[in-house]
Amino acid sequence: MRLDFPTAEVQDTARIAAAPSGGALGVFVRWLLASTLVSGCVEYVVQAPDVEAAPPVVVEERFVQAALPEVDVLFVMDSTGSMADEQAALSGAAAEFLDTLGGLGLAYQIGVTTTDPADEGVLRGRPWIVTDSTEAPEQVLASALQVGADSAPPAAGLHTASLALADAQGFNRGFRRAEAGLHVIFVSDGDDQSDLWLGLDPASAFLTVLADDEARSGRAARVSAVVVDVPGACGSRTAARYIAVAEATGGIVQSLCSSDFSVVAGALGGAAAEYPTRFPLGGTPLEGSARVEVDGVRVDGGWQLDRVDPALVFDVAPAADAAISILYTLATEAA
Repeated sequence: MRLDFPTAEVQDTARIAAAPSGGALGVFVRWLLASTLVSGCVEYVVQAPDVEAAPPVVVEERFVQAALPEVDVLFVMDSTGSMADEQAALSGAAAEFLDTLGGLGLAYQIGVTTTDPADEGVLRGRPWIVTDSTEAPEQVLASALQVGADSAPPAAGLHTASLALADAQGFNRGFRRAEAGLHVIFVSDGDDQSDLWLGLDPASAFLTVLADDEARSGRAARVSAVVVDVPGACGSRTAARYIAVAEATGGIVQSLCSSDFSVVAGALGGAAAEYPTRFPLGGTPLEGSARVEVDGVRVDGGWQLDRVDPALVFDVAPAADAAISILYTLATEAA
C-alpha cells in the first residue's frame, strides 16, 4: 500500500487531528502530532541554585603574659683532660648563677651534659633537672657541673647539645618545656669538633636546631659561650664555632680565663631572661581584620600576624601579667 502525504509543512494542527484515526495512517498521524507539539513547545532552561553568602565569623582570643618567664638552661661542659680546673671554678659559682636567676624572677630548669659523643647528650646528676624547688639546688648544680675530665677527643659540643635537646631516647624527659625559652651555655677551652655528625658547617647545623626549637615553643633560643676568646690566652685555640653561634643568637661570650666566675655566672643568668613574644591563634585572620589590645588599650603597631602557623607575634614582649586580646574575622577558607 502506498501512502502519499502533503509536501507542505504541517502547521494546521486542527486539520491533522481531523485525519482518519484508524489503521497505520491514524497511528502515524497521532505520533507526528505529538512529536511536533513536544519538539516545538518545550524549552529547557538551566538555572544555578540560589546561593546564600555565609555570614562572617568573628573570633576573639585572649592571652595573659606569663608572670614569670620560663627558661630552660642547658650547660654543655667540655669533659676533656684539660678542663678540671675550669669545671671546679664554674662549679664554685653555681650559687651566684642561681641567685641571679632567682633575682630576675625566672621559673628555671637547668640541665648539664658533656661534649663527649659517647654520653649521647644525656643529662648528668641526681636529680638531673635542677629547678627552684629542688632541695639545695646550688649544691646539686655545683656537683653536676663537675662532669669529669677524662673524655678523649673529639669534644663535639654542638652535636651533644643537639642530642640533649632532641632527647630521642627519652632520658631527658621533662627538661625541655613546651613554652619555655632556651639558653644553651657552652664551656670549653677548645673549639667544637662536631664535623663527623653535623657536617662541614656544624655551627649552621646547630643554628637550624635552634630555629626549629623556636618554631615549636614560640620563645627565643639563645647560646652563650664561656670559652677562650683570645688566641693563646688560656687554651690551645679560640672557640670560633661556639662564638659564632652565640653572636648569631644574641647571646654573650665570656672569657674562660676570668678569675671571677661569679661575674661570669651573673652575666649568663641575666642573659637567660626572656618573656614570650609569640601567641598561637586558633584560626587564620582575614587580611586587615585584626584588632589588638594590651591591657585594654588598642595597639596598632609593634606586632605582626604569622599566617603560615597562625600566631600573634610582638616585636617586644608584653610586660608580665599583661592582658592581651585579638579580635579578627576568620579567613573564608578557614571558616
